[in-house]
Amino acid sequence: MSTPLTPENMTLFMPDIEETLSLLISLGCITVMSLLFGRKTAGTKLATINYARGLVIALYLVSWTFSFIAAQLVQTNDYNFTSCSMSILTCIVLYAASKIIIYLFLMEKVYVVTAIGQTRREFWLYRVNMALMTPYVGVIVLMVKFRAATIDEDGICRIGLLRESALPLILYDLFLSTWLTMLFIRPLLSSKSTISGPSKSRLRDVARKTMIGALVALMLSSCNIFTLAYFQGRERGLMCLSSCTADVTLNAITIHWVTSRANLKTETAVQGGGGKNAIGANTIGGSRRNVSTTPEKSQLGTHVTVEAYVEEFHMRSFSNPEPSEVPAAV
Repeated sequence: MSTPLTPENMTLFMPDIEETLSLLISLGCITVMSLLFGRKTAGTKLATINYARGLVIALYLVSWTFSFIAAQLVQTNDYNFTSCSMSILTCIVLYAASKIIIYLFLMEKVYVVTAIGQTRREFWLYRVNMALMTPYVGVIVLMVKFRAATIDEDGICRIGLLRESALPLILYDLFLSTWLTMLFIRPLLSSKSTISGPSKSRLRDVARKTMIGALVALMLSSCNIFTLAYFQGRERGLMCLSSCTADVTLNAITIHWVTSRANLKTETAVQGGGGKNAIGANTIGGSRRNVSTTPEKSQLGTHVTVEAYVEEFHMRSFSNPEPSEVPAAV
C-alpha cells in the first residue's frame, strides 16, 4: 500500500537543493558530450574512423552514458538501497572504463611519435606500456571489494570508496599518467628527435598542449578520489555521482581540446615547395610520391592535426605501409 501524501511527509517526495543541483549537472554533462560527439563525428563515415579517433569517440560515449545513468540515479537515490548500490557500481565501472580509454589514447600518442617504422606489435615500448596497464585490473577489483553503500536512518544514501582502494587508485593513476605523458613529450622536445621538418614547431606546441591536458586530467581525478577517501564511504550519493560525472566529462573535454584541429595556414612545404623533410612529399623505396593537400584526398591541409604530420614520417619508414598498422590522425 502506497504512503498517502500528508503535510507531515510531503517533504519526503520533494527534491532538495543537492538533488536538484545534481540533476542539473548530469543534464548539463549530457548536453556537452552530445555537442562534442557531434563536432568530432560531423561528416565522418564509419569506415574512415581509425584507432585513435575511435578511442576519442569511445570516451565521449562512455562519458555520455555515465551522465545519462547518473541523471536517473540521482532522482531515486534516497530511500532506495538498489539505486544507492547501483550508484557506486556505476562510478566504479564507467569511471574505470574512461580511464582505460585515456591510458590507451596516451599510449597511442607515444607510439605515434616514437615508433618510427615499427608496428605496434613490434615496438617494445608499446608492449611494455600494455603490460603496465595490467595492474589496473587489480585496482578495479579493490574498488569493487572496498566500496561502501548504505542508507542512513533518515533515508540518505551514503556511498564511496574506502582507503584500501582509493589510495592504490590515486597512486596508480599518478604513476601511469606521468609516465605516458613524459614518454610523449620527451622526443618532441628533444633536439635529437628523429622528427624534423616544418612540423617540428607544431609538434612542440602539441607536446605542451598534451602535458597541460594530462596535468588537468590528473588533478581532476586525484581531487575526486581524494574526496572519496576523505569521506570513507560516507559521502552523500548525490554529491558523489555529481563529482564523478563532472570528473569524467571534464576529462573528455580535455581530450577534445588536446585533439582539436588547429586552423593553420598552408605553408610552402605542405604545398610541395619544401626540401628533404617537407610534408608535402613522401619518399618510399627511392621514389618520390606527392601528397595532395586537398582536404578530401589528404589529411594535410589548412586544418590539420599533429598526428597527421607525424604519420607521414611513419610512412616514409615503411616499404609497404598497411593502413591498419600505420598510426592515423585523431
